[in-house]
Amino acid sequence: MNVDKLTTVESLEDILQGNQAIAFSVLGDKSERYRFVQKILVKFRYITCLKNDKGIITRFLMKVTGFSRQQLARLIAQYKKTGRIEWKPCRSHGFARKFSEKDICLLAKTDEQHDTLCGHAVKNFACVPTILSL
Repeated sequence: MNVDKLTTVESLEDILQGNQAIAFSVLGDKSERYRFVQKILVKFRYITCLKNDKGIITRFLMKVTGFSRQQLARLIAQYKKTGRIEWKPCRSHGFARKFSEKDICLLAKTDEQHDTLCGHAVKNFACVPTILSL
């Protein structure tokens, strides 16, 4: 979307009210949408705007990017804190391992010795530390 001709918050409000002809195109990937949000926040000096103008800018960004209000609030908070908006991809492994291979083998032996108890019973079983040490 070409936003070069949009220079005032009132022009954004006209778009939101539908008083201006506009064709929305879906922006590319996430990093491109993040750059677009940052560009708009910088262009309209979001941090120094009045509360009403901030609401108009946020609604405009919601309409153009397809982000939710909560997602934009997070992005704006990141912009206020760091002065930029960056997409940080998630880590390759979202969950850390809780048990080692040795722990898993010991738990399997405990299950076999006690006729395969359910997980809750093993968790609350008082003798598990003494059995595991055998």
